[in-house]
Amino acid sequence: MKLIKSYFYLYNNILERKIRKKKILLRLKRLSSNKIFISNGEFKHTNNKIIVTLYLFNRQNHNYVLKFKKQYLKTFKYFSRKLNYRFNVSKYKSLNSIIKIFSRKNILIISNKYITNDYFLNYVSRFYKNLLKRRLIKLKKYLYYKQLIYINRSKYNYVYLQYLKKYLEIIYNKSVEFNLIDLKRFFFNSDILSSIVSIKLTKNRRKIKRYLNKLNKKIKIKNKFNTTALSYNIEKKQKFKNEKLLRFFVFDNLKYKYITGYRLETKGRLTRRYTASRSRYIFKYKGNLVNIDSSYKGLSSILLKGNSKSNIEYTKLKSKTRIGSFGIKGWISGN
Repeated sequence: MKLIKSYFYLYNNILERKIRKKKILLRLKRLSSNKIFISNGEFKHTNNKIIVTLYLFNRQNHNYVLKFKKQYLKTFKYFSRKLNYRFNVSKYKSLNSIIKIFSRKNILIISNKYITNDYFLNYVSRFYKNLLKRRLIKLKKYLYYKQLIYINRSKYNYVYLQYLKKYLEIIYNKSVEFNLIDLKRFFFNSDILSSIVSIKLTKNRRKIKRYLNKLNKKIKIKNKFNTTALSYNIEKKQKFKNEKLLRFFVFDNLKYKYITGYRLETKGRLTRRYTASRSRYIFKYKGNLVNIDSSYKGLSSILLKGNSKSNIEYTKLKSKTRIGSFGIKGWISGN
């Protein structure tokens, strides 16, 4: 897992320096949330190969695309309109300045045509030079962001995954197959959720309550569910089209599509003071961790690996700050 995470955490330091005005320390780069978060891998062994299933949340791509849209696409979209508007304004300003010059009494004028034309052309050329300098700086940053988005998305391609695959095949002495699942939200997996919280707490432990309150607002939970068991009539459903049948029998009957609850517990040296005199225990929850099939619908539910329930994902992490270490436990239940 260290080898896989180090591959997905790779970044281009040359391009990122050109984007930012200030330099970032290496310690702060490691604690940055601008990266691809990875869950713990699920390794399925067979005689000939290993299937590695990974859940990914690409926060880095989301940040780059958001910055890309906000600053650069809008500016280039309205660039032509603003250019025409500013050109008309420059005409108006230049003519006003020429009128002020000619209104003075102590100026000797030899030929009015040449003076007015030269002055107007110089003013317009200076205006466009300054305008193009500003736009070229934005154009450079636009191209840097485009390159970073390409580098980020290329990590999913087989062209670069084959180098990671080669090292894993040496370790296991088998062929390796990747199954990458890209998540839209960070709270769909307990490993990713708890790793994001641990990074924020190691960066600044003083804002622990603020982080957890924001997290509680962001996580969306669906509490509405059918308490009665569903019965289907196959003969009637065959009259519908194939797409409706596929949606009805496959997508609507999938389990664990929605999140019904989560719980986070943090315990350790998380005081505001610089001395680790005592430990703190803080927990946050929303919804419930009950299995809806067995508790409400009256259906039978299975247990995975002894005590772990099929509807709950559990994660246990540890990290350390300047004054000591702390631990995080995370639970996510689905329906």
